[in-house]
Amino acid sequence: MDLIIVGAGGHGRCCLDIAREIYDDIVFLDDGLVGKTINDCKVIGGMKDIQVLREKYSNIFIAIGNNKLREELITQAQEIGFNIVNLISNKSIISNYAKIGQGCVIFPNVVIEPNSTIGDGCVICANSVINHDAFIADYSLVNSSSVIRPTALLNKYSHIGCRCLIGKEIEEASSIEDGKVVI
Repeated sequence: MDLIIVGAGGHGRCCLDIAREIYDDIVFLDDGLVGKTINDCKVIGGMKDIQVLREKYSNIFIAIGNNKLREELITQAQEIGFNIVNLISNKSIISNYAKIGQGCVIFPNVVIEPNSTIGDGCVICANSVINHDAFIADYSLVNSSSVIRPTALLNKYSHIGCRCLIGKEIEEASSIEDGKVVI
């Protein structure tokens, strides 16, 4: 199966490792790295090439850490007709009763418990735990080793740092620093 990953920076390279669990024909798009090979994967163009590449590729993943830019690029790819995929590590544990939107990446050692919801375009980094009944709204990012407690609500564009404990509602577009406890 084919896949374009948009973004060949650090986040894109991490997503590539998960993509290799599923896809065998993977290329990058990255305006700043066109013509390079990153981790044995070719950067075949930039964003200006996305429309023409739809003829050859059907699946796309937007590996951009900026929440709002990720939303813009996912919307653009949808309008072109790409299938927006999830990249979910086979080393994660996800309840059959959890809901996950499209365009999400779930890194290794993540636990997503029953009746939790992950919106579209979310990034859940390694070793994080999303407890039961938590709600993570669209285009949010939970960094490594954070815990989102039961019934916590992260509103759209939330950015949670590493090693955080979140146990209440987080306002839209909030950025929580590494190591913070918000209960």
